[in-house]
Amino acid sequence: MSNSDPLSQPEIAHSSMSAPDPTVRSETTIAEAQEILSHSELSDLVILDQSGDRVGSISRRDLEIAAHYGFSHAAVTGHMTVQYAVGEIAPALPSLFAARSEGHHYAGDPHFLSFLQSRLDSALCQLLTVAANQAKERGWQLFLVGGAVRDLLLNSQNNFDNLLIEDIDLVVDGVDQPADAGAGVELARSLQAQYPQARLEIHHKFQTAALLWQDDLVFKCLGVDIATARTEVYPYPAANPVVEAGSIQQDLYRRDFTINALAICLTQSRGENLLDFFWGTLDLQTKQVRVLHANSFIEDPTRIYRAVRFAIRLGFTIEPQTEQLIRYAIASGIFQNVRDPANPHFRHTTPALQTRLRSELKYVLQAPYWLPALHRLADLGALTCIHPSLKADVSLWRQLRRGQAAGRIWNLNPLPVWLFRLEILLAHLPPEHRGERVAGLQLPVETSDRLQSLAATEVNISIAVSNCSLPSQIVKVLKDYDLPMLMLVAIRSVGGDFRRTRALRKMIWCYLSDWALVKPPLNGKALKALGYKPGSQFKSILEALTNATLDGEICDRAEAEAFLQQNFPHQ
Repeated sequence: MSNSDPLSQPEIAHSSMSAPDPTVRSETTIAEAQEILSHSELSDLVILDQSGDRVGSISRRDLEIAAHYGFSHAAVTGHMTVQYAVGEIAPALPSLFAARSEGHHYAGDPHFLSFLQSRLDSALCQLLTVAANQAKERGWQLFLVGGAVRDLLLNSQNNFDNLLIEDIDLVVDGVDQPADAGAGVELARSLQAQYPQARLEIHHKFQTAALLWQDDLVFKCLGVDIATARTEVYPYPAANPVVEAGSIQQDLYRRDFTINALAICLTQSRGENLLDFFWGTLDLQTKQVRVLHANSFIEDPTRIYRAVRFAIRLGFTIEPQTEQLIRYAIASGIFQNVRDPANPHFRHTTPALQTRLRSELKYVLQAPYWLPALHRLADLGALTCIHPSLKADVSLWRQLRRGQAAGRIWNLNPLPVWLFRLEILLAHLPPEHRGERVAGLQLPVETSDRLQSLAATEVNISIAVSNCSLPSQIVKVLKDYDLPMLMLVAIRSVGGDFRRTRALRKMIWCYLSDWALVKPPLNGKALKALGYKPGSQFKSILEALTNATLDGEICDRAEAEAFLQQNFPHQ
């Protein structure tokens, strides 16, 4: 993509203007706003509500993005940016997060590198020093960016030394102009020569590389991603972005939330070296998740899941306008449109969306806070990202709580706990949609088979156990089903007859927790000692002993031997 493409060049800072910005009403459409702005050299429109008060603004770039994605007839309010005065966002900031003057993009302690060294694990700090020195030798700048910076700042008020972070993101940039596209890969190769125990992975399509340590004595499990500063554009909603070389400012601008758009310059030994172009430190102080772009959730709907994940994990709130943008993206039908080949604006396959959605679902469902996160997603209406018909009703929450309790009792291996929780969600869909979503999310074949046969299995088990009066009869019915299937049936126990479904659930729980584990007082070795010869009869004898034990006919060895004499006398 060429540099002339307006979508590939983010307008990070608007130029100063002597004349007032042109204004539009909140009900103005994207197409109408574009027409107004086309007669001006300015880059923004001010948006006014019905009473004439300023409610936000919209940039030329955001108008182009909205039109590019088929929202020409939508109102500008769904794509605008709300602008606050600093005093409206947060109280006075501590010295570490000192507020910046207009146009000044550095903040914090002038000796922030010394602060970094005092907080990080010494081995990790040495690794970053080696990387910075190698970048300097090549005439580059090197930045620590994203989550690592966020977590360092969040822990800055605590006495939390020797912080070992497991995911490190580094960005290489030039000094006077962008670095070559392969700079990040070159630095990664050079670093691996210094740390040969790390595995090197190179992603040539995006010109990024990763150094990975697994069960290392020093670094434990550490991943260091190294990229060249870049800018990007999503060619259609939910696609993988198209990237090209850019500056560190553009690289930070392409990120999702302000708290993740922070960077520390590792190659600058003097002066301020904390970069904060978008007031991310302010949002850390007020504990808010604020999106960077008005069209962010249109470009990548799975960022909604990321917003909720960060908010719940960090104990933050979702900033009000960010929540409005989330609800707008959901109401626009973006989740359905990107999967609808008949829609003229979205005639693209979306494997990128499915891959990212599965990844976000895994992050959420395996986390300790998974249930509160699902509640927040449901509140936002974001469960429709999984499927439009997925409704967060009382029955679903009851099933998820049962699954939470069951997961603590039984070992679900080889089925990971996050996948079992996802199966509970997908099982809440109408049967005809389950297979479609399993395929879309590229889940294992076992999951597909289980969910597609679940409806028939529920009926078969319900009918079969209704005719059983003894534990041994119930065991005979249930032993042919695998553990995840039985847990799904028990957790769901759906039907109009409450007593019947409750009884079914109780039978399955008893089977899983007790009856499936029952062993008779005599085993094969004991039978041999009693004079029984191994053969086809052995299996029948052991099965009969197990059934008699399950049904309470025998409790100890003496009763078992008496049972044998009566039912299987010596020939």
